[in-house]
Amino acid sequence: MPSRRSHTKSRKGCLQCKRRHVKCDEGLPRCGLCQKRRLQCTYPAPLSEADSQNPSTPQDGIELMYSSTELSLSTRMLEMRLFHFYLTETYLTLNDGKLAADQFYSAIPGLATSYPFCLDALLAVSALHLASKETGDNRHWIESALKYQNRSCSAMSRVLTKFSVEHVGPAFICSILIMLCSYAYPCVSKDDQPFDPLAQVLEIRRLLGGCAFFFHQLGKIEQPGELAGWLQYKEADDSDGDITKKAKDPRFIELRSAILNSLARIRKRIDDVHGPDRNLYRDIWEFLDEAARRPMGGREGGVIALPVRISDAYVDLLKKGDWMARILFLHYGVGIHLLSDRWFVKDWGRRLVSTVLQPLEEIPAEWIETVAWTRQAVGLEQWSKS
Repeated sequence: MPSRRSHTKSRKGCLQCKRRHVKCDEGLPRCGLCQKRRLQCTYPAPLSEADSQNPSTPQDGIELMYSSTELSLSTRMLEMRLFHFYLTETYLTLNDGKLAADQFYSAIPGLATSYPFCLDALLAVSALHLASKETGDNRHWIESALKYQNRSCSAMSRVLTKFSVEHVGPAFICSILIMLCSYAYPCVSKDDQPFDPLAQVLEIRRLLGGCAFFFHQLGKIEQPGELAGWLQYKEADDSDGDITKKAKDPRFIELRSAILNSLARIRKRIDDVHGPDRNLYRDIWEFLDEAARRPMGGREGGVIALPVRISDAYVDLLKKGDWMARILFLHYGVGIHLLSDRWFVKDWGRRLVSTVLQPLEEIPAEWIETVAWTRQAVGLEQWSKS
């Protein structure tokens, strides 16, 4: 029997292929996949001699997550800076006011120091946060984030092959951090790649499905330890809605009210629909209505959690260009815009609305006013003129 040919992982592929976890042919000036997709093709900066001789990639097995060779000084300093930045700045941006603050500055870093795949996910989020604050060229932070994100996903997949109760907590936290990376990347990257909202939402949908699975497993543990706060969050009383500073901003209140009013008008149209699609519309509508009232939390997880709610049947309607499905999707974009002050959301909602919309003359007459409102709600006209 012929021996199996070993696979050598390329470290020189472009950032776009790395982000999509696909093999890059390393063509210059653009690789074949980026040429085919008409994307900007960006290659990472060359590794230093020390880094090329001591690559910090995971080894096979759960315990041996890293190379046994000593990390270069530059890598050690980078990881210390990222960890410090998380402890001093990033964790503050992740708390929505409903979870105890120690979940972010104590529990998560504590898990990260015990589970390398959780540490890598934390470092990836921290690097993306630094990229969002960089006024100049932020490719260094983007490259670092992609490296740690890919390493975390790779190690996590090995952990899942021998999954045990011990790994439920760190796997849950890791899945949340990786999901945040997927939301954040389009917001902090400064390239001019086309934004494919449906593809991005489907990827986040897959990641959120993992979050939901691990959360369910966490609820089965008798002693969840420091992560018990997440289970209390699930049962928290949200009757007063969000208590963040932005929830008291008049512009925020006005936009949220406008979303709810628009959804109320759409509900009447949904009730007039006959056929099996009506239940699909109602399911998404009910989620959006709840999410607009509590954008960053609530029983359903807030507007950011919509991807896990959408069904394959609803995705099929979107792909077919069904206008009711598309209008609801646009309201998801406006809902995401409620969180535009978050660095990992930023202009996500605006870009989603922009790319979903077709030219105005191609919009059915009954939806022209609603579509015009979604454009205005996310400031699309002002943004396109600036």
